[in-house]
Amino acid sequence: MNNHQREVYLQTDKRILEHRIKPLITKELIQEHRDNPIGKHSNDLKIVLNYLRRHHEDIKGKYLVICTEPHKKWCLGEHPGKRGVPYKVFDDECFDSREEAEHGLFIKRLKKYGLWDEEKLGQGDDI
Repeated sequence: MNNHQREVYLQTDKRILEHRIKPLITKELIQEHRDNPIGKHSNDLKIVLNYLRRHHEDIKGKYLVICTEPHKKWCLGEHPGKRGVPYKVFDDECFDSREEAEHGLFIKRLKKYGLWDEEKLGQGDDI
């Protein structure tokens, strides 16, 4: 992809974020994810998750869930972008279940893309 193509792609992606994804982010959608982070989701939640999990995003820096103690501890982390290089583990973002970790990852991605509106969604991560 040349620079012009990449620029057009990024502009299109930004329009999708602003006009298709952002309007779907509600307290109800976040609660749906909290209640069922793994499994079947509503169409709106599927659309949001597909956008946030995009495969076309650069793998370097992509957030992920890392199981650090089997069946006991899951932490959020970041992909290094290269094989053979360890993942960066965020030791201050750990959870007691995979479901809690998946929801924590969801919130982290919402914040990354500027979709976490404190006034609209409330304070903190307790939603």
